[in-house]
Amino acid sequence: MARKSRKPAVSETGMQNAAAQAKTEMKLYRTAVYARLSVEDSKNPDCDTIENQLSLVRSYVESKPYLKQTTEYIDNGVSGTRFDRPEFMRMVADMRAGEIDCIVVKDLSRLGRNYLEAGDYLEKIFPFFGVRFIAVTDGYDSINPNTAEDGLIVPLKNLINEAYAKDMSKKISTAIDIKQRQGKFIGCRAAYGYMKSPEDKNQLIVDREVSHIVVRIFECKAEGMGNGSIAKMLNDEGIASPMRYKYEKGLTKNKRYADSLWNDGTIAAMIVNPVYIGDMEQGMQKQAMHMGISRHTIQKEDRIYVAGTHEPVVSRELFDKVQKLVEERKQKVIANRGKYADVEKKENKFERILFCGDCGGRLKFYRRVDDRSGIVKVYYDYICPNSESYGEQFCRKKKIKMQDLEAAVEAALRMHLKLFLDTKEVLQSLNRTAQAKQVKTDYRRQITDTRNRLERAQSMNSNLYNDYADGLLSERDYLFAKQKYVKEAENLTQKLSELAAMQTTYEAEYAGSQDFAKIMEQYAGFEELTSDIVYALISRIVFFGEGRIEIEYAFADELKAFVELAESREEEIACMQQAV
Repeated sequence: MARKSRKPAVSETGMQNAAAQAKTEMKLYRTAVYARLSVEDSKNPDCDTIENQLSLVRSYVESKPYLKQTTEYIDNGVSGTRFDRPEFMRMVADMRAGEIDCIVVKDLSRLGRNYLEAGDYLEKIFPFFGVRFIAVTDGYDSINPNTAEDGLIVPLKNLINEAYAKDMSKKISTAIDIKQRQGKFIGCRAAYGYMKSPEDKNQLIVDREVSHIVVRIFECKAEGMGNGSIAKMLNDEGIASPMRYKYEKGLTKNKRYADSLWNDGTIAAMIVNPVYIGDMEQGMQKQAMHMGISRHTIQKEDRIYVAGTHEPVVSRELFDKVQKLVEERKQKVIANRGKYADVEKKENKFERILFCGDCGGRLKFYRRVDDRSGIVKVYYDYICPNSESYGEQFCRKKKIKMQDLEAAVEAALRMHLKLFLDTKEVLQSLNRTAQAKQVKTDYRRQITDTRNRLERAQSMNSNLYNDYADGLLSERDYLFAKQKYVKEAENLTQKLSELAAMQTTYEAEYAGSQDFAKIMEQYAGFEELTSDIVYALISRIVFFGEGRIEIEYAFADELKAFVELAESREEEIACMQQAV
């Protein structure tokens, strides 16, 4: 019989392309809102604010049904010439983790004012991770760029932004340098014992409430007390540390300073600061973006030093006496440098995974050599380094001996590895029973049946288009039937995968998922704790002080599931044996 004439119809490839296009258009983007304001911008009365940026961008996102805001990232007081901004880096990390599909900013300058790096993000990094980028007021949307216009305008705007930042850098650097050479104070906070004059923020005046404590610190140091001993004395007497004092006075609102204590780092910084004899030393660190010079420390002889800029707190005689002691101590340290170079150095086995339970910072590995008794003794400790002397980060002191930490970690790992070995032995023994073999055979039968049904659904689906092309099916019936068979094939494929996974757990030598079993069996019964074992089995260790540690295991979920599987298998086999 002759074929019926074919009706004009859209090809299957065309319909697939149309469906793909519709799916793209209807995609819901997990959207991140990013706002940035530099210190320089905040001083400009005509400049935008963080609040205005967020309001504009939020309104834009809400007006677009295909954008769903998931989070916000705000860098306030951070220069756009830097791309190591805290919130920007957090956003990039979330992007790399696949949690963001789209980033929306007010304008291109919020992304950054460095022409080359901004271009890299727009042209390479965002496209590589499939992230859409929108700059609202610049009318830029990376998903639909006009190559004739945006291809020129976006780089041009980035170049203008960088030029603006360099111009601002030059003006600000010049203004700061002039003030420093005039002996004017330009810091954010006055040194402990001083305050900014209410009439002139660039002039320091003595804070009579605590200046006597500064004098006492210098006197104690001149008498030979160590920095740690002075700090302990002040803490024991309940005298508020510099940052705690500023917090109580409302000069800082950061609650982490509410209970901060004196420490040797704070004392060490104070006793060498010439501000206490009425002199101003500034320019310890400098950067010049307009000259391509990043932030760096300036040698003491090159710093800006102006004498007699304000009222002194301690006498020059007392200050010089303390400096002499500090210098003598420094020379002694220099003389001993390299003295113990041949003493064995232990490996830091927890370098990347050991964190403080209070501040979240990484604990540092310290080696301490003691030869006071005539015998060289070496001590290794893990210490949280964050304190007031580290600026914004502050944390109470905590320390744990290397051998104590290694012993605790080793004991915990041996316990977990033994649990794995015991569980594996129980599960494999159960899998060798007649009942388990019967269940395995039943899974094999179900897999064969499911595979046959999947092949039939796939065959029926492949024949549908021929019937549609021959006019045996209308477009509506074709699409309905196709959707039905595609859904059935998806469900059967999922079921086939689940059945195969379950059948595998009944194998006589089953020991868990492949990666999990390989790692656990590799290190079971290890002789000595090594960094390889630590990094293979542990993802994070948190130290809270006073010997308390918490360990996050790399395969915690897999081990828990493995133990639960053995327990449920034991109950299953027992029920089957009772039923016989």
